Amino acid sequence: MALFQNPVRDIVRRLENREFSSPEERDGLLASLGAQQGLKPQDVLWMLFRPDRALRDAATPLLQRFREPETVDAFVNEAKGKPDAALRAAGPVLFSLGIPGAEKRLSDLTEAENADLRQTARRLVLESPPSKGLEPVLWQLASTDAELRSRYLERLAALPVDANSLQRWSKLANDPAPEVRDAAIDFLARNAPEQSAKILAEQLPHVGVNARASAAKALSDLSNTKGEQITSLILPMVASGDTAARTTALQILLSDRDRTRVVRAYIEFSKRLAGFVRDRALDSLREFGTEILEPLITLLGDQDDDVRAAAMGLAASFDDKRLVPVTIPLLKDPDWWVRIVAAETLGRLGDPRAVEPLMAALDDPDVRWTAISSLGRLADPRALPALGKLLGDPQPDVRIEVMQALKNFKHPQVIQALITVATKDASRDVRGRALELVEEVNARDKTTTTDIAAVRTAAMAVRAGQGDPKLNSLLVATRAQGASDFHLVVGQPPIIRMAAELRRAQGDPWTAEQTVAMLKDIVTPAQWERLEKEKQLDFCYFIHNGGRYRANIFLDHRGYSAVFRVIPDRPPTLSEIGLPAHLAEIADYHQGLVMVCGPTGSGKSTTLAALVNHFNEVRTHHVITLEDPIEFVHPFKNCLINQREVGTHTTSYARALRAALREDPDVIVIGELRDNESVSLALTAAETGHIVLGTLNSVSAAKAIDRIILSFPNDEQPQVRASLSESLRFVIAQKLLPGREARKQVACFEILRGTSNISMMIRDEKTYQIYSAIQIGRSLGMQTFDEGIKDLLNRQIITPETAYTYAQKKEDFEHAVSPEFLQSIAF
Repeated sequence: MALFQNPVRDIVRRLENREFSSPEERDGLLASLGAQQGLKPQDVLWMLFRPDRALRDAATPLLQRFREPETVDAFVNEAKGKPDAALRAAGPVLFSLGIPGAEKRLSDLTEAENADLRQTARRLVLESPPSKGLEPVLWQLASTDAELRSRYLERLAALPVDANSLQRWSKLANDPAPEVRDAAIDFLARNAPEQSAKILAEQLPHVGVNARASAAKALSDLSNTKGEQITSLILPMVASGDTAARTTALQILLSDRDRTRVVRAYIEFSKRLAGFVRDRALDSLREFGTEILEPLITLLGDQDDDVRAAAMGLAASFDDKRLVPVTIPLLKDPDWWVRIVAAETLGRLGDPRAVEPLMAALDDPDVRWTAISSLGRLADPRALPALGKLLGDPQPDVRIEVMQALKNFKHPQVIQALITVATKDASRDVRGRALELVEEVNARDKTTTTDIAAVRTAAMAVRAGQGDPKLNSLLVATRAQGASDFHLVVGQPPIIRMAAELRRAQGDPWTAEQTVAMLKDIVTPAQWERLEKEKQLDFCYFIHNGGRYRANIFLDHRGYSAVFRVIPDRPPTLSEIGLPAHLAEIADYHQGLVMVCGPTGSGKSTTLAALVNHFNEVRTHHVITLEDPIEFVHPFKNCLINQREVGTHTTSYARALRAALREDPDVIVIGELRDNESVSLALTAAETGHIVLGTLNSVSAAKAIDRIILSFPNDEQPQVRASLSESLRFVIAQKLLPGREARKQVACFEILRGTSNISMMIRDEKTYQIYSAIQIGRSLGMQTFDEGIKDLLNRQIITPETAYTYAQKKEDFEHAVSPEFLQSIAF
C-alpha cells in the first residue's frame, strides 16, 4: 500500500483538517509541503481562504513557483462560493505574485461560459486592489454589468487619471443613469476640475446633492484663478427654473475675489433673459444679502444705465447707511424708475443727509409722490415748509399724500394745518382724509384743545339736494361717525357697526314697505329685476360728495334687507393698514403670485387695494383688476388701471381672466380665486411674466396653499404643486383684532414668502412643514400670527388681554395679563 501513497495529498489533508497538535507541528507540515516536488497550485491556493494567518502567510512564498496564467484559473476555481471578505483577503496575494498576463487572464474569465466561473471572476475584480492592469476589464464590465455598474466605477475612481480615463469619465457625465452621472461629476470635480470645468458647469443643475457640492467646490476654487472663464460658464445657470441650481450658481460666482465684476456680469447677463426669468434671477441674487452690498455700492455709479438700474433695485432691499451717499446722486438719474427707487430707499434708510436732496426732488413730477412719502418717513422739521406749500397743489391726491406725510411730524403746527384742510379744502375726499388724520394725530399727541366733533361736522358736511334718496343721508351719517357698516333691516331702526360692535340708532323700526321703497330709490330697474329673480344682489353704490358703499341686498323671512360697507374715500396705503414695511418689495416683482387670505370680513379687499395703490405710486404699468363689485376706485398716478366688475363688465372671473391675458397687462388683480379654472389661469399668468394678486378665503398661509392644491383632482395635483412652487411670491394671511382705541379694529398679519425652501416643501408634498419654516424665517421677512400680535402689543396698538385671547400659543402672553383676567376666562 505504501507504493500508492501521495505525500502531498497527505500533508494537505492533515493541514486542512487541522490534524496537528501544536503550532510547531503545523509549521513542520508546511515546511514538509514546501519540500515536495509534485506540488501543484491547487495544493496551496486553498490556504489563502482560511482564517489561519499562518496558513495564508505560508501560501505566498509557495505560490511563487507557479507564476503562469493557469494559476489564475486555479485561483478563480478555488474562490467559487467564497464570501466577499475571503476574496478581499486573498486577491492581493494573487496580484502580488507578478504573474505575467494575470490581469488579461482574469479579464477573459469574466466572460467565461461557465456562469459560476464568470461570476467569481467578476467578484474578484471588484475585490482586488486598484490596478491599472485591471482598468480595461473594469471599464468593460462597467458598460455591460448594469447591476454592479456603480461598484465598478468606484474601483475605477481609485485609479490614477490619464487622458484615456478622463475621456471615458467625461462621457459618463452625460449618462442617463443618475447614479453614474453623479459618480462621473464627483470624479471629474476631484481629479480634473480645470480640464472638466465646462462639463461640471453644464451638469450642475442635473446631478444629486453630493455631486453638486463636489462640482460647486471645484468651480469655486477655480474661480480664484480662472475668474472670467468660470463666470462665463456659470452665468447661463441663473436662468434655471431650479431654485437650488440658481443658488449654487450664485455661490460659485460670489466665491470669486472680484465680486463687483461678477455681480456686474450677472446683471448684464440677466438683461438678455425673458422678463419673469430675469426677475427670478435677480431675486436669487438678492438672497445673498450683505455679500453683494459692496459690489452694489460700486455699481450704483456704473455708466451703463441698465446696470445702474438693476443695482439700485437690488440695493433698495438693504438697510445700510453706506448706501446714502451713493444713492443721493441717483435722484437726478435719467431713468425715472431709478429716481423713484432712490427716493424710496433714502426715506427708508432714515438718514438726515437725504432731507435736502429729497426736498429738491419734489419738483420732479415723476418722483414727487415718493419724495413726499420719504420726507414723511424722515419727519425732519426742515421739510415742513416745502411740504406745506404742496397742500395748495391743484391735485387732490397730492394734497392727500402730503397730509399722510405730515402726520409723522411731531410739531404743533401740523394738527392746525390738518384742521384747516379738513374744514376748508374744496375736495370732500381730501377733507375726509384730513379728518381721519386729525383724529389720529390728536390721539397720538394727546391734544386736548381740538374739538374733534366740530371738525368732523365741518369736514363731513354734505348738502342733500332735492329728490336725493333717503338712504343717502343715512349712509353719509354712517361714514361721518366712523362706522364701517350700515344695516337696513325690516322691523329694526338703523343699525351701524362700530369696530366689532353693532349699535342701534334711536327711532322707529322700518316696515317692509319702507325698506322696499328706500332700496328701489337707489337701484336701477334692471338691478331690481335681477334681485327679484335671484333674491340677492351685490353692487357698489356711489353718492356724489358722499363716497362709495359696497352694497348687498337680500331677502329673508321679514322682507328685503341690506348691508352697506363704507368704502374709504381713497385707497389705503401699506403703512395705513399696518402691513410690514418690507412688503413694499412686492412692487419690485414682475412675475409671480401674491395671495391675500383670511376669513370673510378680515379686510382682504382693503389689503388688495393697498397693494394696487402701492403699484400705482411706484410703477408705470398696466394694471387690470377683476372685482365683484368694484370698491376702491384708483385714481391715475403712475399706472394705467382698468377696473372690471364681474356681472357688469364680464360674466365671470375666469372669462375676464382669460381675456386679460390678451390685454397687455403687467399686473392682474383678482378679487377672489373662486374655482379651479380661475386658479389655473392665475398660475398660468404668473408663470408667463405677470404679477398676479388675488384673495382666497383661508385662515392661515399654509392652509391657503393646501386649499389651492387639494381643490384639484389627484391626477392634476403634481402639476399644480410644481406651478405653485415656482410662481408663489408671498401669502399674506390676516385677521382683525380689537384695537386699544375704542371703535377701532387693527389687522394682524401672517406672512409667508416663497423662498427656495418653501418651494421644495410645496413641490415635495411637505406643506405640513410650512408653519415651522415661517417660524424660523423671520430674517427672510416671514412672520406668524403670534409674532404679528407681539408686534402690535409692543407698539401698544392692542391690549394684553386681546393679545392673549387671539394668540395661538397663549403661554407666551400670560406674563402680560393680570391673574384676575386669567381667572375670569377659566372654565
